[in-house]
Amino acid sequence: MPPSFEQLETIKRRIKDSFGLFEIETKEKRGMVDEREIPTIIRSLGINPAQDQLRDLITEIRGEENTTGCVEFDRFEKVMVRILTDEANNYKRDSEEKILRAFRAFDPENKGYIEADTLKNILMTHGDAFRPEEVTELLSVACDEASGNIYYEDYAELLASDGRMDVA
Repeated sequence: MPPSFEQLETIKRRIKDSFGLFEIETKEKRGMVDEREIPTIIRSLGINPAQDQLRDLITEIRGEENTTGCVEFDRFEKVMVRILTDEANNYKRDSEEKILRAFRAFDPENKGYIEADTLKNILMTHGDAFRPEEVTELLSVACDEASGNIYYEDYAELLASDGRMDVA
């Protein structure tokens, strides 16, 4: 079932707000973001593509003819609206339980937390490695300021949240 007008407007507003956080503000490049920011913007919308899916999305959003290194809002919005309203997409996040199991694998003493440096090392060296700025951004949200630890029980629910709108 397609989204209602109100749901579609909410989706578009979320896309615009996320895009706007990274928007380039120059006379020549209004309504654009640096292509390197696209993965962060996509993930901020609750989409969790694998690295190869992300490359395909960036190519689709950028367009074959664009060699500027910047992405226009209109192209970005078109692709994101399609993904955020498509129940059958392949970009769903893992379940909270699966995320908890992954965190617990790096917590053999069952302390309920992982040290920030440990998580940083894991994210930058295993699987689809994160860029340093992505890790910094993630830790700014996940890390407890007082202890420097990530209390993963609290964080797993947020990571599992699927940013798509329920249009059923």
